[in-house]
Amino acid sequence: MVRLGRRTALVVAFAIGMPAGATRNPAPHFNLPRHSYLIDEAIPFVLEGADPRAAVTIEARNAERENPLISSATFVADADGRVDATKMSPSKGDYAGVDGMGLFWSARRERQWTGPPRAADETPDELAQWTVSARVDGRVIANTIVNRSPVDPAVRVTRLRERGLVGTFYEPPGGGRHPAMIVLTGSGGGVPPPAGPAGGLASRGYAVLALAYFNAERLPRTLSDIPLEYFGTALEWLAAQPSVDADRIGVLGISRGAELSLLLGVLYPHLHLVVAYAPSNVVWRGCCDRFSMVAWTVQGRAVATAEIPVEKIHGAVLLISGKDDGVWRSTGMADAIVDRLNRNRFAFPFRHLAYDHAGHALARPYTTTMNINSLRHPLTGNVMHMGGTPEGTAHAREDSWREMLAFVDANLARRETHQ
Repeated sequence: MVRLGRRTALVVAFAIGMPAGATRNPAPHFNLPRHSYLIDEAIPFVLEGADPRAAVTIEARNAERENPLISSATFVADADGRVDATKMSPSKGDYAGVDGMGLFWSARRERQWTGPPRAADETPDELAQWTVSARVDGRVIANTIVNRSPVDPAVRVTRLRERGLVGTFYEPPGGGRHPAMIVLTGSGGGVPPPAGPAGGLASRGYAVLALAYFNAERLPRTLSDIPLEYFGTALEWLAAQPSVDADRIGVLGISRGAELSLLLGVLYPHLHLVVAYAPSNVVWRGCCDRFSMVAWTVQGRAVATAEIPVEKIHGAVLLISGKDDGVWRSTGMADAIVDRLNRNRFAFPFRHLAYDHAGHALARPYTTTMNINSLRHPLTGNVMHMGGTPEGTAHAREDSWREMLAFVDANLARRETHQ
């Protein structure tokens, strides 16, 4: 190794235009702790090495080639040439205010969607990879690739098609028995997707049965005359799995699935927790055609369209609603559930989270909310008006997801059993 004396170092520094003792600024780059995240994990985007006070436009684009989701925001770099999206407001762009994940919930299609009706605006493949770039005066100065996964890669995923059940079973890594959740969709039916609560819970140590009950193979096409005994079979199957702690099983449902979750909590005492997104306090008729008069049956008889006796649930209850719900009055109905639990001196913990500027589209966070009033129902093809604003919905998703995980952990994962 050749060592330079101080005099020589001064000459070299002068020759290349640098002050003595100074180091050359690094090239502009994104400084991320890692490049793979769950879709519900916040990504701390920080750009370093830009010119001080430069106007830097950061753009996010997903991997879809023909019609990608895309968003952008322009920031003014600080005196050190740094842009920290978790602490800085954009001067202009697709969202406003300090919001570290604003680039993701504000993403829109480059062109209007013209394909078949869909209940979400991203597929798992489209969520998987995003390119994030920084531009100054239209010139790209830095870019990076971020991978976003619906499910932790260590989770074992199995297709369930037995005993008449249709679903997907998620098993977290590690031996022993895990707390478990049944996850149910709303009026669109089908198998709950991994990008929803099922994948998020499975990635955090829960065994999850994402269960279809209509609009899937060998099941009714619509929400009509669904036997609640089907869910008893599902509960028996789940409790029998070697990876499941049969004394720590709960259920989570969204919309009509929330109504169903509350009914199941009443009917099956082995369910020790109910999470109901956009719930109803009463039983509704079938959906989604004019022939579906009855939604649920027990022993072949219709479940009456009456108030659900939620005080008979054998565990904790979490209700989540948006005050601007455009589908039904979920906040008012959740309040009615709380009133009934209070009147009956309910013995278990319960809570209602109600959000301003949010509607019916509450779910896992950090996916686009720009479509909440323009998606088409997967069965009817009708445009769905979920209510709320994109920003309000995004913030409600973020907060409710964090609160939901904490509630489930406190009341199910750490629930005392008598084993």
